[in-house]
Amino acid sequence: MRYYRVMEKFGETHLCVEASEGVLTSLTSINDLVKEFRNLLEASHITETSVDAITERILQNGSGKEFNLDNLIDWSISHSGEARIIKPLEPDEMWAGGFGNMILTPEKLANSDDGSRLAYSTPEISTVIYKGTNQRLVGPFDTIGIRADTKRTIAEGEVVFVIYKGKLAGYTTGNEVAGNLSALSSHWAVPSKVFKGCASVGPCVATPESVENPMSMQLDLIHYRGNEIVAEDSSPAIFKRSPEEIVASTVAHDSPPDLVIQYSGGFTGVADALLKAGDVVRITLEGIGFVENTVEVV
Repeated sequence: MRYYRVMEKFGETHLCVEASEGVLTSLTSINDLVKEFRNLLEASHITETSVDAITERILQNGSGKEFNLDNLIDWSISHSGEARIIKPLEPDEMWAGGFGNMILTPEKLANSDDGSRLAYSTPEISTVIYKGTNQRLVGPFDTIGIRADTKRTIAEGEVVFVIYKGKLAGYTTGNEVAGNLSALSSHWAVPSKVFKGCASVGPCVATPESVENPMSMQLDLIHYRGNEIVAEDSSPAIFKRSPEEIVASTVAHDSPPDLVIQYSGGFTGVADALLKAGDVVRITLEGIGFVENTVEVV
């Protein structure tokens, strides 16, 4: 199942499930203890019952308020209407990985330095980098940031893993924004990743049971400037190891907060398509939906 959060214009927030195609049903309106995706994860952990099974039981208890998904998307993009889609969850932390998750060609691997080849051949040591807290994360139709002190920042379309108590709990999509500060100096690795609006996520979380082929999910990126397309890219996110194995290596030597998200790698992106203020980037992940974010300088 796919889970969304919806905010009505007077501030009331609903956790919703797409119970039928294009129609979101508010679980919150049926049971007011279910306010966010974390609540379902907590209940699932306690009862050893899947999130989707818990949702099915909630839906059997009454008719919830319904929202039309197409209307919500239109209202979210235009900043108008009765309600809008907001980020589907509020993680405690977010991390960015990638190198070692993707399959490199023999030619690219041969041209890599010794350190890169070592990391690639040792996947049990995660290459994940801290990317900040929920305060830096924006929703699927909000404004992403690019740092004013770096000249090169591109958009990267990524599959995002939702991790709860150290285990894979779902998938979503996102734009992992990073400039080239770390390429200029390794001492700038953290500021290259952590800043206002450094990532977007959404529009929903899909449970593992609802994703047919997690080892190869299609990602599409379109970068607009005004009414013109600056760049576009389309590529399957083919993982070197299973998402469960990637998550296991991330948490192997750590004690992370209960709810974190991990950007799994920039499978789509155009290296020479630099972001500027006012640009719009749309990233679509097969079976989940798209994020569409406007760029601001921070």
